[in-house]
Amino acid sequence: MNTTTLSSRLLLPKQAFLFDLEALYRQLQRVKDRRKRRGVRYPLAELLMIGILAKLAGQSSSRARAQWAQLRQRELAHLFALRRKTMPHFSTWSRVLGWAVDPGEVERVVGRFFAKQVQKRLRPGERHLCLDGKTLRGTIPIGSTQGVHLLAAYQRRQSCWRKCK
Repeated sequence: MNTTTLSSRLLLPKQAFLFDLEALYRQLQRVKDRRKRRGVRYPLAELLMIGILAKLAGQSSSRARAQWAQLRQRELAHLFALRRKTMPHFSTWSRVLGWAVDPGEVERVVGRFFAKQVQKRLRPGERHLCLDGKTLRGTIPIGSTQGVHLLAAYQRRQSCWRKCK
């Protein structure tokens, strides 16, 4: 089996940045699907979207992507309004990424999208709100799956050197 990795030309910033999931999804819908229509269970754009989110979360193998998606299947199914509430098996990831898409085309589409996102600046009046959530350690009772959650929201400090001088 041939494997392909996105090349080092796809440079993302080393700091956090925002991007629009719907805009990325629209771009992924342009990628040509080489699969035959019979037996297709997951639309290609949705598969690629979940795969990119898994990759951004540090998952690099088909097995890791499948496990990452499985752990978040309820949220992903809701987010993408999936007809199937189950996530693809790792062999589906291998098959789709192995021959159902042109890796160069995916790299170009994703690369152009993120290049535009990195260059975007806030428009006047826009503000970014940063959110960070965690389940506090030791707060999940035995036999339960949820504990006390902490949600932090903050606004990134705006540079005021022009206003302050």
